[in-house]
Amino acid sequence: MTDSAPSQTAAGTSVLQLSHSQPPVSQPATPRSASQLPRPITVLINTNSRRGKMLFRPAIQALRREGVVIAQAHAMKSREHTERILRSEIEMGAQLVIVGGGDGTLSTVADILVHSEVAMGVLPLGTGNTFVRSIGLPVDVDEAARVIAHGHIEAIDVGRVNQQIFLNSVSLGLSAEIASALDKRTKKRLGMLAWPIVGARVVWKHRPLMARIIADEKTLSVRTHQLLIVNGRYVAGPIAAAPGATVQDSSLDVFTLGGASHQSLAKNTLDWLRGRHVDTIGSKYFTTRKLHIEALRKPLRANVDGEVNETTPLDIEVLPAALRVVVPHDFDAGTA
Repeated sequence: MTDSAPSQTAAGTSVLQLSHSQPPVSQPATPRSASQLPRPITVLINTNSRRGKMLFRPAIQALRREGVVIAQAHAMKSREHTERILRSEIEMGAQLVIVGGGDGTLSTVADILVHSEVAMGVLPLGTGNTFVRSIGLPVDVDEAARVIAHGHIEAIDVGRVNQQIFLNSVSLGLSAEIASALDKRTKKRLGMLAWPIVGARVVWKHRPLMARIIADEKTLSVRTHQLLIVNGRYVAGPIAAAPGATVQDSSLDVFTLGGASHQSLAKNTLDWLRGRHVDTIGSKYFTTRKLHIEALRKPLRANVDGEVNETTPLDIEVLPAALRVVVPHDFDAGTA
């Protein structure tokens, strides 16, 4: 796919041109006012995401039906492509970037927008749409477009691991091994079901990790199958990270799911799904603003918002109110 670019009419007015593989989407004759969204507005959609290619045109139509005036729309093909186009759009004056894709795509964009005045809107085009849920957006594209059009901008927390920005979580152990075993074709075909299906093949062969966690609040050594460091309200789609966890609490939730046995992993995972893991014997839980993780045996791979791209040692911190995002008009981070 090629990038979109504005062409000039005889009167000199810019007209949006979408990628050559997508038919142009006409602007409504009389678009409704879309709240007070900053302009110019750019749309970036990852067409390699599970639903991005199929919903590229419908997503743009949905935004325009709600009165969102789009200056540019781009179909993204890779992380490098996304970064290049995004930086170019910012240089050209974009004030709001609406992003459609999975959590990895959103983190890529956030990495560039953090600590800037450029805001981010989100279209739910991923598999789990974890970040979408943390900021209170519906997972239906049409409904999300409506919320974006009539929402407002708030500053939310992001996490940083070894200089890489993340929105949801960093995990070590079983989830990182499952993510490594997941191929893109299976993930696109099965969606969220791919995780338990592949996980069932990985879990019984998995050996517990050994790591030391160093934070201002405490230092501890853990032997566990799963260690999570969470910034937002949710993990892995609709699973709540911990009671009270939000994207505006200026802290990270750190916890393990059981100890070294598969039985404790199963029990503590069930407790987590029920929201009881904070007080469960066998799980380690605390909140902090900054921590360091080092492996006690072999180096450990880390899953960062769905991408296994970091290895211990890890320096992780929360950046409070570092990213401006479009949220529902009645947004409450504690009840999203």
